[in-house]
Amino acid sequence: MSRAEKPPRLPPQFELVALERTGSVMDAALARAAGGAGEGTLVWARDQSNARTRRGNAWIGYAGNLHCALIIEPDYPNEEAWQLVYVNALAVGSAIAEMVSPMTGLRFAWPNRLLINDLLAARLDVAATDPARDPCPALVLGASVNVAAHPPQPEPEEYNSVHASGAPGTTVVDVLEAYASHFLAWSSRWADEGFGPLRRAWRIRADGLDSQSEIRLIGGSVHGHVDDVDERGALVLDTGGGPRRITIGEYFGLDAKPAG
Repeated sequence: MSRAEKPPRLPPQFELVALERTGSVMDAALARAAGGAGEGTLVWARDQSNARTRRGNAWIGYAGNLHCALIIEPDYPNEEAWQLVYVNALAVGSAIAEMVSPMTGLRFAWPNRLLINDLLAARLDVAATDPARDPCPALVLGASVNVAAHPPQPEPEEYNSVHASGAPGTTVVDVLEAYASHFLAWSSRWADEGFGPLRRAWRIRADGLDSQSEIRLIGGSVHGHVDDVDERGALVLDTGGGPRRITIGEYFGLDAKPAG
């Protein structure tokens, strides 16, 4: 942390683990969860050298961007607990919305990407300590936000950042503090009112609903017309042979069933 930058001030429900550098905040948080770290442990790294997407592709962890992962111990059936991915998305989106102009286009692409003016600016992740158990002992919710930098632009452009969207004075600490505050607010609303309010808020900024799409699952791609997100958080896709539900667990490879 630079001398001029303030330390993060988070709500007391969070226990911050601040790392200068790690391979992957998701791996670091999963290891802590397996070792007994409790709910609310928030692993934050200034830099990460070996971050990967759910399909194993590299995610460049630039210094100056936000790399964090939060441990949650949900006492819910897994498909209901996976709705926390929407809590995470809304928390990241609300945090970014504080930093940029209200006129900035902010959209959610199901289920783990956030777009600023149609360009990728944040990626979400989720993992479980034991996905074969229902409910699983702990989930880890990851958030990677391009704050100061984004990857070199291919042609056509694909990426964006908070700084490039008209908020060059925003720091990682600013976004981390806002994220933690909004996560607490959205998770409390989810616990009190259920998934309905989150679904409505997410759909207002949803990108790609009512359109043809390719959903890239770990086992292969599925093509069809995206109808909606249903009341349990699954994507409803019309593949031509009838509707298919794709759950958060299937998308992230968390729908393993116990042997036998």
